[in-house]
Amino acid sequence: MLITLFVNNNVVAQNQKMDSLVNKADSLINSDAVQQKIEEKKSSMDLKTKAIYLADDSLIMDRENEMLYLYHNAVVNYDGIILKAEYIELDFKKNTVYAIGVPDSTGEIIGAPVFKDAGEEYQAGIIEYNFDSKKGLISDVTKNQGDVFIWMKKGKKLPSDIIYVETGHFTTCSAKHPHYRIKFKKGKVIPDDKIVTGPIYIEVEDVPLPFVMPFGFIPNTSSRSNGILVPSYGYSENRGYNLTNGGYYWGLGDHADLQLRGDIYTRGSWAIKALTRYNFRYRGNGSVALNYAYNKYGETDTKNYNEDQTFQFKWSHRQDPKANPYSSFTANVNFASKNYNKLNPATSQDYLTNTIMSSISYSARFGNGYNFTGSFNHSQNSKSGDIDMTLPQISFSTPRFYPFQRKNGMGTKRWYEKISMSYKLDARNNLETNDSVFMQTKWEDFDNGVKHVVPISSTVNMGSFNWTNSVNLTERWYLQSVNKYYENDTTIVEGEIVPPHLVTDRSQGFNAVHEFDYNSSITTRIYGMYMAKNSPLALRHVITPTLSFNYHPDFGVEPFNYYQEYTNDKGEVIRYSMYDGMMYGSPNDGKSGSVGLYFDNTFELKIPFGKDTVNGGTKKIKILDNLRFGTRYNLAADEFALAPLEVSARTTIFKGLSVRYAGYWDFYAVDTAGVRVNEFIWNVTPNTYLRKKKSTFNLSFNYNLNSGTFKKKRDKKKKDYESNVGTEAELEEINKHKFDYVDFNNNWSANFSYSFAYKEIYNLSLQQFDYDFVQTLNFRGSINITKKWKIGGSTGYDFKSGELTYTSVDIYRDLHCWELMFNWIPMGFNRSYNITLRIKSPLLQDLKLNRKRNWRDY
Repeated sequence: MLITLFVNNNVVAQNQKMDSLVNKADSLINSDAVQQKIEEKKSSMDLKTKAIYLADDSLIMDRENEMLYLYHNAVVNYDGIILKAEYIELDFKKNTVYAIGVPDSTGEIIGAPVFKDAGEEYQAGIIEYNFDSKKGLISDVTKNQGDVFIWMKKGKKLPSDIIYVETGHFTTCSAKHPHYRIKFKKGKVIPDDKIVTGPIYIEVEDVPLPFVMPFGFIPNTSSRSNGILVPSYGYSENRGYNLTNGGYYWGLGDHADLQLRGDIYTRGSWAIKALTRYNFRYRGNGSVALNYAYNKYGETDTKNYNEDQTFQFKWSHRQDPKANPYSSFTANVNFASKNYNKLNPATSQDYLTNTIMSSISYSARFGNGYNFTGSFNHSQNSKSGDIDMTLPQISFSTPRFYPFQRKNGMGTKRWYEKISMSYKLDARNNLETNDSVFMQTKWEDFDNGVKHVVPISSTVNMGSFNWTNSVNLTERWYLQSVNKYYENDTTIVEGEIVPPHLVTDRSQGFNAVHEFDYNSSITTRIYGMYMAKNSPLALRHVITPTLSFNYHPDFGVEPFNYYQEYTNDKGEVIRYSMYDGMMYGSPNDGKSGSVGLYFDNTFELKIPFGKDTVNGGTKKIKILDNLRFGTRYNLAADEFALAPLEVSARTTIFKGLSVRYAGYWDFYAVDTAGVRVNEFIWNVTPNTYLRKKKSTFNLSFNYNLNSGTFKKKRDKKKKDYESNVGTEAELEEINKHKFDYVDFNNNWSANFSYSFAYKEIYNLSLQQFDYDFVQTLNFRGSINITKKWKIGGSTGYDFKSGELTYTSVDIYRDLHCWELMFNWIPMGFNRSYNITLRIKSPLLQDLKLNRKRNWRDY
């Protein structure tokens, strides 16, 4: 039944449902009497807001006592205050409301009162509230504030919405009977601000712990608030007792925050860490971190004692895609001293990473395909401290266009209309140094340059052949050039004798280096097919031959003169490039006019698959993804004109297993001293046509398994059968092994990876092959033993060294509102263990027990 009453000038009755109950209510409520009572209350009740009363069962009016009774799913809505309960009483004399839940047939309380006011919501056992004074008494109250559940035995609500509490507790456990709780005797709840209590103590499984805090404080606001970041306590044998990651948090407005944390150790080590995060809608988000650590570990006056100062700067930024569809800005900066991740790693991955990389990039697209990119890139080796930095790198490119194409051409395009060209620019300023001398860097230490490329090309179709011609115009701009000479005299520099040596000078000044070349190639495809008799089995072979010609002039002579010469102490004339070691290199020395012939081959097998092999029921299997061999002959060379024969192959035997091979064979012989001579090997050694130079062989295997792998396989087989692809025998096999695919709902995953690399290189001086190989096996996996237990780990084995690689074991136990974590690295430089029992909720994650042994202790 739904009845709406307007007190004073706003009292109306309305029926919405349950017609039978409406008739009963009408017999109990005399309309005239009700109106008379309401008129009498006009002067005594100052209720000028509409009040709505709802009840699913019935609404009964007591005229003599001016009481209103609401039964079953009752609701009172007045002046923004909403009260819901199984049973509600309204007293018009006192202008109060009383709400309570009632027991069902099993004794369980149903319809417990729920009170909402000014955005605050409380669930209670009993609620009494006065609409005039806006004061109320609540009993057995439960309130949810984010991750926190607050229970109050008794509470008094004031007009300011502040609630004074007598006996209560708070917890992050959602169980009806919490597994742990923080109890207090007196407290104060300030809406949208905080909860303050008197002395508090922790109770776990109804057992109080012997620790008492003088007061309790919980933020009670949906917005961020400043506060203390509680440190973690620990002990390290090398550094002593410690407090880590303690500090303070600031909310810097609606778009940013700041965390300032620190570490301190009893043996003198300390660290300070600052992190700020920002997020601007439709613009971008990111974070900036600056860390500094003073590391002192080991016993004083022992060989294990060390002191080190390290730092780290990190910045990440991602532009919102909605900010600008034609440009983007991203940043991922990670700059640190070489020992920072070794001495202060945040994760095991930080410790294992030897290379730190950074990049800042801006890209824009404008016009009809014009592209611009500006970037900063940084790479740092944490072992050696070597730094490779590019600041900046600028790229610009134009779309390909056809200068000779007719605007309104009709019919087939003429050959000159297919000529296309474009423009590319690349500019870099690069520095290679070490972090120990980074601050002493000068402008002369940078390697810089600008490269312009104009490719012009055209492809003509000649029946089964494609003929491609191209001309590449390249120009390099440098601000330095190299001059080398040999100092034959012994000199004295700063009191030290310097013997004869090579001197390399760098001359400052603008240099424009020109280069151009011409390339032409003809290619086609040849198809071969071998069909087995009385069988759909077939072998397909595709050959792609390419005949090419390349020409470039000699850039070491007039008018270019990009190459110079000097004579060493042995009288040997050494030729060098004036731009040796520069950013974009230098043009090739000597004239070249080489002809190349290469053959690319693919092999594919067709086998029967499914039931209907007559109407195309076959499956393709690649035997070789590619087999390539060929060589080049330089028509302009005076010696060694024939390049080594190149052979390479790659294939995927099955999913996850791939094989690669590359080999090089020389056509020229070597003399007894191991020096290569300009004589074909078959003229020196009869019946020998090639001399092996080097070869590499790589095999890699990577396979992933998880709890859904076999189920998917079985479902696929059934689907194939249902789609008339599988055979009846296959379906019988599926049913025979149906229990192999039972899903026990225990999620698990496993990853196996194996890599093998073998390399052999012919040593000319020793006239024998040098061999080397790398072979590793790695495993990573996890399994949920139950819904609450999870075990995971990773390990590997290096066959060359005969040792296990990085190994770790992880165990996790879900304890509902708590969690138990164990991490163990049993061997290696990073061996350690860490056992943590803590509360799940981020709000109280600092409430934990921790036992660990740090890798530094070893």
